[in-house]
Amino acid sequence: MVVDGGGSKRAALLGDMLAEKAAGNGWAGLVIYGCIRDVDVIGKTALGVQALGTHPRKTEKRGVGDLDVPVTFGGVTFHPGHYIYADNNGIVVSEKPLKID
Repeated sequence: MVVDGGGSKRAALLGDMLAEKAAGNGWAGLVIYGCIRDVDVIGKTALGVQALGTHPRKTEKRGVGDLDVPVTFGGVTFHPGHYIYADNNGIVVSEKPLKID
């Protein structure tokens, strides 16, 4: 999942409880254009997470957002259905699955 938090560093968009739920639902990872918290616990989950940084304050849940729309940040547009590959060095986005050896 790709989350466009507008690059905000004022609060965390992901914490340990949501990360554990995502991992429990079989998600592979999240790319967050914003901050996360509870990084030690998240680092132990079976979930890859890329974010701009960390912040101890959680956000106020408003129940708003858009699904299945292109998201652009960092000079990249993430389209629904595209493939994202990430590690500690960065992110690669592809229209098709890549052959990984």
